[in-house]
Amino acid sequence: MSLDIEQTLKEMADAVIDTVKNEAEAFKAQAKEMLDAEKDALKDLGEAKLKGDIDEETFEQEVAREKKVLEAELLTLEIMTKALALKAVNAAIDVFKKALAAAI
Repeated sequence: MSLDIEQTLKEMADAVIDTVKNEAEAFKAQAKEMLDAEKDALKDLGEAKLKGDIDEETFEQEVAREKKVLEAELLTLEIMTKALALKAVNAAIDVFKKALAAAI
């Protein structure tokens, strides 16, 4: 028997895509939750700037602080992305192994 590498690669790509699709909602929900947690702080900061309650220097300092907070929170998504990449790779390799086993 032989291995149909073109078909196997297509099935591997499909496995990667299916894995990513299945995890996309969890990723989206996590990102939204993180941004929602900062909503009030950003709203207050924007309103203070618009009303003239804070000067430009204070505004920039607060924006820099909010940026650091968001960056720290979004690092969780980096971890989720790495885990998703690993799941996708494992799914693709499983397809390859099954195709090879079927060809033997």
